[in-house]
Amino acid sequence: MNTMEDYLNQLKSAFAEEDIEDFNALKEDLLEQLAICLDEGQTEAEVVARLASPEEIAADYYADLSLATAINAKTSVVPREDIQNVFIQTQKKRMQKVIKTAFKVVKPLLLLFLLTSCLFFLVYIIKELNEERNLASIPTVLSLFLLALILQVSKGWFIKKQRIISVIAIGLAGFGVGLLLFFLVTGQSMYTGRQYYKEINLTSNNHVAFSFDSDADVEITTVEVSSTEKPSLMIKGKFKESDIKQIENASYGNKVDLTLDEENIFDIFTRTGRSEVIFFIPKGTILDDFHLGLNCGDLRLLDIQTKKFDLDLFSGDVYAKNIIADEGHVDSDYGDVIIEESAMNLTVKSVTGKTVITEMLGDLTIEGDKGLSVLKFLRSDNVVLNNHSGRMILEDSEIKKLAATATDGQVIVKRTTGALLLANESGKIVSEENQGTLELKNISGPTIAIQESKVNAKVSSQSGFIKWLQDPSQSLNVTASTETGELRNDFSEVPNDENYKIEVKSQTGDVKILEKVE
Repeated sequence: MNTMEDYLNQLKSAFAEEDIEDFNALKEDLLEQLAICLDEGQTEAEVVARLASPEEIAADYYADLSLATAINAKTSVVPREDIQNVFIQTQKKRMQKVIKTAFKVVKPLLLLFLLTSCLFFLVYIIKELNEERNLASIPTVLSLFLLALILQVSKGWFIKKQRIISVIAIGLAGFGVGLLLFFLVTGQSMYTGRQYYKEINLTSNNHVAFSFDSDADVEITTVEVSSTEKPSLMIKGKFKESDIKQIENASYGNKVDLTLDEENIFDIFTRTGRSEVIFFIPKGTILDDFHLGLNCGDLRLLDIQTKKFDLDLFSGDVYAKNIIADEGHVDSDYGDVIIEESAMNLTVKSVTGKTVITEMLGDLTIEGDKGLSVLKFLRSDNVVLNNHSGRMILEDSEIKKLAATATDGQVIVKRTTGALLLANESGKIVSEENQGTLELKNISGPTIAIQESKVNAKVSSQSGFIKWLQDPSQSLNVTASTETGELRNDFSEVPNDENYKIEVKSQTGDVKILEKVE
């Protein structure tokens, strides 16, 4: 049947004479649908081919008619089971029609998605072949599967060649399965690059700068060598061919500026593994810049003198010792940062990692979120510590000015000299055996101060508990007040020393000034 006339003649023969008016209504609908399709550029044969057979349409019509008759009849002459069966079959056919209609609507969108995905993987394969000399195994397999799906989805538009298209689709899918098994057995499912080793020797000890960035896993070490040697760099590990080409073709002079394993959308199926980089720095050489930007790595940095010291690390640990720099920046989201015996003005940013800095000379700023900061033996003009909910501990340091603030974390300062400001919102403040001037501010968290020596201090809180323990042998001018909380001041009758004043205020919290008992 290639014409609508033939189709309608067969459909009419399936209708009873008394139902010819319903047939004529159906005929008008079909002719109207044909006219619309012809206007859209479809052929009459294509429209007729997509219609259900005349027998199916007639069967649906009489099934609906029987169901309506059975439901509306005053006297039931049809068994209940038959009515239920007719209803279920009718609903199934209607559901099938809904699904077919929905598929016709979704089909172009699905085909567009499959074509876009296939095009992406084809570009991936071409790029990998051109730049890496490697057949991208997984994109190749996925391309074959996608081509098979595209053929299956679109074969309905090719009525005379559906069987050939199905055979081709099955062949592509089978070939894809075979390739996938081969790649899995041979361990070639991911591109891993090739093993590579390179020593890069610089030409001068003057104005030396090292800059190295990588999104892969890297272990980095610095080694101090004899002052008679030239700065150099050793690279070892598995690298992509494009990175090896970059290393080989770069000109260095007295500077190294490399960016390797840079992540992009065409590296989804690349796994080069951990590489190793060693910087050899002659003793006494002052670098213009030392920069490392890594996504993941472990750093062991020793004996570096540089104008700029810059580390940007997403995850991994940093251990640095004897770093002398004009300025330093360390940004580590999830790793631990340990810096010992160094001198520089340093800024550290950390999200959840641990920061440990000991025996450092220079100004320090630490911006944290949830991590732990441990600072000991600092000699600084200015120290700024900001932490959201982590823990900050400062001990045995000499600081001209300290500002330590938190939201709901802990601020602990012990045996430190200077103008000390400790502020918190709902967390805990602990001050122990500090000297200089002390200002403690807490909104709702507890504040605890322990002092043996004299100190000038101001302590304030809105609703938090305040506890001050003081050596009873010291004469102090202590004033304490709270509006609605409990108040106790064991030093209210102690002779005052006007040189040292302690002022404690709270709005609604309890205040206790107690004698320290050994």
